Amino acid sequence: MFRTNLFLTAIAGTLAFGCKPADSRTDTTAAPPTPPEPRVITVSAHEYAYQAPDTIPAGLTTIRLANTGTELHHMTIVRLNEGKTVHDLMALPENGPMPAWAVMLGGPNAAAPGDTANATLDFAAGRYALLCFIPSADGKPHAMKGMVRQLEVIPATGVAARVPDADITVSLTDFAFTMSTPITAGHHTILIRNDGAQVHEMVLVKLAPGKTAADFTSWAMTMKGPPPGRPMSGMAGMAPGQTAFVTDDFTPGAYAIVCFAPDDHDGKPHTMHGMIQDLTVS
Repeated sequence: MFRTNLFLTAIAGTLAFGCKPADSRTDTTAAPPTPPEPRVITVSAHEYAYQAPDTIPAGLTTIRLANTGTELHHMTIVRLNEGKTVHDLMALPENGPMPAWAVMLGGPNAAAPGDTANATLDFAAGRYALLCFIPSADGKPHAMKGMVRQLEVIPATGVAARVPDADITVSLTDFAFTMSTPITAGHHTILIRNDGAQVHEMVLVKLAPGKTAADFTSWAMTMKGPPPGRPMSGMAGMAPGQTAFVTDDFTPGAYAIVCFAPDDHDGKPHTMHGMIQDLTVS
C-alpha cells in the first residue's frame, strides 16, 4: 500500500507574470513488509533416530515431529554453548544434571505412532542437540539407543517471522500448571512458559473414557498394557525462563497434563510432587 499526499501550492498573482504553478509531488514510501509465518521443519522420528536437516536458518521455527515408528517419541531441543557438541553431551553421566552449557529449550512432546506433534521456538545461531528421553519397555531412554542428532543453526537473512498469536498461556512452576483461561473445543495456540526454578515439561494427553491423569501416570511408569490415553503435543523439557508455542485441535472430553521431569533434589518425577492435572474440554 502507498500513502499519497498531494501538495498544491498556489501563489496569488504569480500567474499574471507567466509563472508556472508549483509541481505536484507524490510520496511513494513503501510500508514495511508483512512478517511471514514461522518456517516449518518436518522431522521424522522412529526407532531409534531422527531424520532431520543438518542446518536451518535462525529465527522462529515450527518443528513438526512425525512419529513413523512403533513407540512413543518426542524431541527435546538442547542448545549447546561454549563450543560443545553432541558427543560432549552424551558423555555426561546418565542421571546427572544438565551442565550450564546445555540449555533445554522445549520441543514437540510425545507423539503416538502415526501421529504428529509440534512446537514453535526462536532459534539463535549456534549448535543444538535433538534428543528423545522417552524410555522403551526395558527402561532405557531412546537417546541411549542412539536417538540423538546434532543441528546447526546458521544466521538468518530476510524479514523476521511473526510471533504466533497465542490465545492461552500456561505457566509451569514448582510444581503446578496455571492456565490463563480454560481450554475449550477448537483450535488453540498455546504459549508455554517455565516460570519455575527447575526444568519442567508438559505432557498433554487425550484420555480414554473413564480414565484420569493418575491412570496415565501409572501406565507411563511401565508402559505395559494398553495406554489409558493418547498423547498429543505438549512441550518437552524446558529450562527456567524458556518459552515456546504449541498448536493443537481439541475435541470435547477428558484430558490430562503431566510433568515427568525429575526433581533436582530427590530425583522423583514431578508428578510425585503434584504436577499433574485433569482437564475437561467442552
